[in-house]
Amino acid sequence: MMTAALIIVGAGHAGGRAALTLREEGYSGRLILIGDEPHVPYERPPLSKGLLQGSVDLAGCSLCDSARLAELGIEHIAGNPVRQLDPPQHRLQLADGQWLSYAGLLLATGGRARRLPQEQANVLYLRTHDEALALKSALRPGARLVIVGGGFIGLEVAATARGLGCEVTVLEAGPRLAGRVLAPVISEALLKLHRQHGVDVRLNVALESIHAEAVQLVDGQWLPCDLVVVGIGMQPNIELAVAAGLEVGQGIRVDTHLRTGVPDIYAAGDVCEFRLGGEYQRQETWRNAEAQGRHAALNMLGRDEPFEALPGFWSDQYDWGLQTVGVITPLTVSRVLPDAGLLLFYLDADHRLQGACGWGPGNSVAKDVKLCERLISARIALNPASLADPHVSLKHLLRG
Repeated sequence: MMTAALIIVGAGHAGGRAALTLREEGYSGRLILIGDEPHVPYERPPLSKGLLQGSVDLAGCSLCDSARLAELGIEHIAGNPVRQLDPPQHRLQLADGQWLSYAGLLLATGGRARRLPQEQANVLYLRTHDEALALKSALRPGARLVIVGGGFIGLEVAATARGLGCEVTVLEAGPRLAGRVLAPVISEALLKLHRQHGVDVRLNVALESIHAEAVQLVDGQWLPCDLVVVGIGMQPNIELAVAAGLEVGQGIRVDTHLRTGVPDIYAAGDVCEFRLGGEYQRQETWRNAEAQGRHAALNMLGRDEPFEALPGFWSDQYDWGLQTVGVITPLTVSRVLPDAGLLLFYLDADHRLQGACGWGPGNSVAKDVKLCERLISARIALNPASLADPHVSLKHLLRG
């Protein structure tokens, strides 16, 4: 039996950030990072954009390289995944049968792409670097691409594929794009943008079957295609936690300190289910992986601080950008921007800002969304008429 270590299961963004933070904060003991993929920890947002376009490679989206891991004394185990956890004995077993003892354990196991029941050669997914490379090689000018799913992965792939000269059809089962997370007005703006760029967006449609050179819809229509890309969400990797008796819902459930109900086991990132506004939820975002990876590391070192980071995400499509921060509430105020962009403000009953969403060309809304983040933290009552007026600066409102 080896010396007890701090062990991180999952070498993605959250796990990688946790490992680096532990060293940055002075932890000098044994530190093991175990990942399913052969790569060093990397960020996923570039997979659907820069990596597909060829403007970014794996090194460009990695948190560090192998030399840096070695320099920091972080043992990176790849190709030898964890097979089981043994919380009562504070140990885990690898696929090769080896047992490792831990003094503290972080589960950052992430997830995998939800798959269709029908598997065949012309069906691709986009969750990992290697899946992105497979898709990149197929996105040739003139290729006929059908994307199943009108969420962010599907839409970002659609925008990238159009830029590479592909013919693109998006199939969305719901009545609007990204309907689970966006207000109808933003969904409509996304729909208009994609159609302006030549994407054939089909709403309220369902896939019946996939064939070598076409897909069939439930209504009987046939759509010729060379390639099908499926973007219908992520399946959290909770199997280890379930087998070990940890509490799970849609993810591994944690308290306000990102601790599971089992001593010395934490969770972070896409697989972590935590309370926000009283409700359990998971967040599959860059921002959450970054914040929770860092925070879990601090609490593994005894900081015992509650996780209170604001949620948020962004998406770049064509030459437009979307950014959100905070949470959505029923009370919404809209501000139309001079460049045809839009800001949405989400207020509580006392007119204090709880969340915001910005939509505009390029990075034009970034400054306003950053100010909204400060307004949320300030917890001051705001005048809805002032929020709606593009001539009233948010900085002025922040000063009260």
